[in-house]
Amino acid sequence: MFKSQIVKLVGVLHENAQDNIQKWGCPDIGTYALVREKDNPHDPNAIRVALFGHYYMGYLPRHLAGVLAPMVDSGRNFIAEFVSVNRHPYHEEVGLTIRIVEMVPVQ
Repeated sequence: MFKSQIVKLVGVLHENAQDNIQKWGCPDIGTYALVREKDNPHDPNAIRVALFGHYYMGYLPRHLAGVLAPMVDSGRNFIAEFVSVNRHPYHEEVGLTIRIVEMVPVQ
């Protein structure tokens, strides 16, 4: 079984991640979907983090995506749980820290 990991998302300055993190980066949301992107031209192991599988929040770092991608491709299910919004006192940009958790079927 996969041991949960806490990680900061990458790619949070792209698309509309900044607006989405500002709106939906909060404990009330709770969880985000992990969306596998096998056809991503920059990384064949890419895993996008998105609210409802649609609203882009960022990507898993390359090293973690490389570990998780084969597991996701084999049918294992994971979610991202909200941990914190990352703010810097001198910059407006925000980031998002999440916990990756495996969803284990109930026997």
